[in-house]
Amino acid sequence: MNRRWIAQIVILVLSLALVVAVGVVSEVRTRRKEQGDSGSWQVQPLAIAHRGDDSAPENSTHAIANAGADGADYAEIDVRLDADGVPVVFHDRMTGRLSADGDDVPVRSLHTHELQHMIMRQHDENFHVPTLDEAVMAAQHVNDHLGLLLDLKTGSADAGKLTQAVSKVIEQRDFSGRVMIMAVNDDAIAHMRKLHPDWQIGKCVSPAGHPEVGWPRDASFVVMRGDRLDPAVVNRANRDNVPIYAGVSSDYREGGRCLKMGADGVLGSSARSVHELSNRFAVTMRGNEPGQRAERPVWR
Repeated sequence: MNRRWIAQIVILVLSLALVVAVGVVSEVRTRRKEQGDSGSWQVQPLAIAHRGDDSAPENSTHAIANAGADGADYAEIDVRLDADGVPVVFHDRMTGRLSADGDDVPVRSLHTHELQHMIMRQHDENFHVPTLDEAVMAAQHVNDHLGLLLDLKTGSADAGKLTQAVSKVIEQRDFSGRVMIMAVNDDAIAHMRKLHPDWQIGKCVSPAGHPEVGWPRDASFVVMRGDRLDPAVVNRANRDNVPIYAGVSSDYREGGRCLKMGADGVLGSSARSVHELSNRFAVTMRGNEPGQRAERPVWR
């Protein structure tokens, strides 16, 4: 008798865990909005601003704020370690492309205070490299729902250090419900997955040519360049029940093509443009319509 009760409890716990997991996947995959008391809801692809909105310098707190103000669901930003082991928001390994004075040195060789006193310039605007902590605060300040998609810039040697440092910031700011994390490096993904198996942790893939596209079995999502997206990749994502987001830069016609093909969202330079594109592909779902599933809508 006791064994039977224990088995039933185990089955109940596993069933509840599966329901929670499906809910998380659906929430990440699309934006959902209830439609009053009609029993229907609206879903639409995620609008992700690449390196923040392009009206401000890339990866700056200004770009993050503008992304939230112009309707993005997430601002994608790049995160790497400085000499103090502090996660900072900067795409390149070297500072030269954005340094106002042309100083071209590795970010990893600069202490936090040195990096933040280095003047960067883009779009005729001077700015300073923010820490991840400052980026999170910027997202929290702009509204109550803007998320951050963190692209971890690291090799295998520093993967553990970076994931630990990023994890600490996210936990201290109580931001885990508004963050997605991705990396090209599989060791970084594995380290973060071990630290936080319940977080949304994905793979950034941009294969050259047309090789078979692969991602970790437990990936929460996949991000790849839109011009590399094809039906075979979409079918693979559908089979694995993994959301896939297409990076399209400023080519929003390409973004539309990717959404029609089955992508679950787009990364683009302009928050306003990806927001408008997402709105155009909104779908109203009704529970009594045969063949429709809220977790995998067909964009029209």
